[in-house]
Amino acid sequence: MKNSPFKTACAVMLAALACTGGAQAATIGAGGFTAPTLIDFESATAGAIGSQYSAQGITFVNFNRDVYATSPAPASWVALKFFENAPSINGEVLFSSAVTRFGFDASTNPEDDTTLLAYLGNTLVGSAFFDTFGDGEDGSFIGIEFFTGFDRVVVQVGTAVNGAIAIDNVRFENAAAQVPEPATAGLMAISLLALAAARRRKR
Repeated sequence: MKNSPFKTACAVMLAALACTGGAQAATIGAGGFTAPTLIDFESATAGAIGSQYSAQGITFVNFNRDVYATSPAPASWVALKFFENAPSINGEVLFSSAVTRFGFDASTNPEDDTTLLAYLGNTLVGSAFFDTFGDGEDGSFIGIEFFTGFDRVVVQVGTAVNGAIAIDNVRFENAAAQVPEPATAGLMAISLLALAAARRRKR
């Protein structure tokens, strides 16, 4: 059965709206943040980081304060995940409310890659794999963006060497997905309907 121009126009319009307003997932660079909360661990006290930054809306599980280099800059205070007798233990980052962007400077042994798994409640939102490196002399930036939102991130580090990771300059924010303004969507619909009507008149 042949589709009418009106049905075709509506289908195209809905597809266009879906493309611009659907849930998105991607890795993100350090410059991809708008106005993030920044945690640099300079004010952390010795031992487990834990809830030391809960007032800023973030808690760290299985990370301890240490001095390390995660970039070409001099070594500074960082959050370090390393368990000598159990390197496969994961680090976790918990947020007091859902965020859409999260990232940090990272340093691992070059052989130990890193995967971030983002959850909203108990639901896995998505994951991203990073070929991390550094070994305390240089580092990588790890960042994820899931517009569906997430409130927990599991940090999995490969254990080819020892599964250690140092993180610094943690940043996170909740940025709403960009969707077409009502006026823009209306103009798009009118244009498509006009195009369909014009084609119909030519027949």
